[in-house]
Amino acid sequence: MNYLDLYLQKNNCKRYDVYKKTGVSQQLLATHTSKKIEKYSNKVIMALAEFLNKTPGTVLDELIALEKENPAFEAFNPLELLTGLEYKYDVIIIKGAYCNEIYKLMKGQLSDTETLGIELGSAGVATVLAYAINMVRDLFSNSDKVQREIERKIISYKLVEASHEQLILRLKQLDY
Repeated sequence: MNYLDLYLQKNNCKRYDVYKKTGVSQQLLATHTSKKIEKYSNKVIMALAEFLNKTPGTVLDELIALEKENPAFEAFNPLELLTGLEYKYDVIIIKGAYCNEIYKLMKGQLSDTETLGIELGSAGVATVLAYAINMVRDLFSNSDKVQREIERKIISYKLVEASHEQLILRLKQLDY
């Protein structure tokens, strides 16, 4: 899980902000997005501490607590949702006006049982055909690149809970 971006999100900032204030390269920060907290370099911990006006020990303690908590990623707009999908957060909570759009997209997906039935019934040919159709559709689609990426990646998630205020998505592979 991407604890660095989640930690920065909880502190109302982004990697770019840390880079601008501390000079730590964006590439170094990006390499830490897929690492466990125990593998974070001193340089990154020190940069976070400097940026947030905290001690390195406090930053490390908060990161470790965040890792133990295993929180959900919150998204309020398409770019934030795409970030959560790209890093494959276990649980993504979509809040705000963007909920309705994603709810429609999730309701349009086939259930696991329906997908399995189609794949078994067609001996796998339907899967290849669906992939080809999606690629052609993306070529001629009027939707923007971010929306196409969301549509492609969101199939890895299932809708767990839906209300007018929020949607909760969970990574399907956690159920297997």
